[in-house]
Amino acid sequence: MRNFLIILVVLLVSACAGIPSYSFRGGEIPGETFSIESFSNSASIVNPNLSISLQDAMQKRFTNESNLKYTDGIGDAHFIGMITKYTITPVQGTGSETVALNRLTISFKITYANSVSGEQDFDKTFTSYDDFESTEDFNSKEEDLVESISEKLVALVYNQVLVDW
Repeated sequence: MRNFLIILVVLLVSACAGIPSYSFRGGEIPGETFSIESFSNSASIVNPNLSISLQDAMQKRFTNESNLKYTDGIGDAHFIGMITKYTITPVQGTGSETVALNRLTISFKITYANSVSGEQDFDKTFTSYDDFESTEDFNSKEEDLVESISEKLVALVYNQVLVDW
């Protein structure tokens, strides 16, 4: 009986070892550290908190979800960013020539360089937006909109760098 259990365990372990594993978490960036240079802002409308919001969101995302550790110096993975667009545009009109929805659109250009492996380096502009009711006061909604759009933009950058789709 004991031999039977040993054989059963060995067969079970060897069978499980042959099962491929899949991960939807993403890949790994070569290196051990990442750094983010202060984002500049060349948009025609400047939100003074946007650069900090984007940098904080990127640092949080890459720290929590990648294999890298943040460094104040130049990391193995290095990001340089510039906010290029911050606009509010009408999206949906009504029959009475008034606007029902407005859209806040933010674009930023990221230059990514990896000193360990330059295969994934890129220089790309990412854009995202959120809509809001035209009857709402933009100044009271702006912080929430910026936070939401920042998270979307960081997800786009993260996916570009890490996920091999």
